[in-house]
Amino acid sequence: MKRPRVTLLLALPCFLLGLPALAQESPRAWLDGLRRAAGAPAVHCDDLLSRTAGDWAAVLAAAGILSHHGADGTNALDRYRAHGGTEVRVGEIIGAGPDLAAVEMGWEASTAHRGLIINQYWTDAGWGSVGRVWVVLFCQKLVEDLDVVSGPAGVTVAGRFATTDAAAARLIAGIEPVDPQDWNAAARSFSFRLPAAGLPGYLRLGYLRQDGTFALTNVLTSLRGRESPGGKGRSAVPGASP
Repeated sequence: MKRPRVTLLLALPCFLLGLPALAQESPRAWLDGLRRAAGAPAVHCDDLLSRTAGDWAAVLAAAGILSHHGADGTNALDRYRAHGGTEVRVGEIIGAGPDLAAVEMGWEASTAHRGLIINQYWTDAGWGSVGRVWVVLFCQKLVEDLDVVSGPAGVTVAGRFATTDAAAARLIAGIEPVDPQDWNAAARSFSFRLPAAGLPGYLRLGYLRQDGTFALTNVLTSLRGRESPGGKGRSAVPGASP
């Protein structure tokens, strides 16, 4: 079963990004071990999170600073969205040190950093490093196999909710709620089809709980006339690094 994509900034990619030799190290074993000891599930490695983390590590290393905010005020969620991410819950940790072990030790000794790392919400993570700077990103993916296809006839949004809390699927186009064309309650799978005429550039995907309240899972932007630039399950337009 494929996992949905989700967000937090760590300090090293899950694959090689052509960065210095340090970037070949991975905090994966340490990360999973810390979460397992706290009773939290292991996270899946996400390439988009890693690209986002690696790019931010490069910006911080070049500037010689550690910061969660860009010069224009953007944060980790903004950077993830700019790379094509659609999930709505994202977390980030950053650090610098002589080696990965030293950075991990600092994160583990910090109550705030440790609390973020072992958060039960996270399903996916990615990491990147440049020089002495490390960034790790986490996200919560509540939709599996998310597929967003945009063309001249309109937009199709399909997938499956990973949470058993989903009683119905809901898409909000601009401010108007849209019911799914297809909904399988047993599998929690859905499909929405929206005509191109009057299609807004901002869609919110989520589900209705048993009590009728709405839970937001993904934000889809700039859908007119283009495929998801971030790949399957992504639809935000890539932007310049902060």
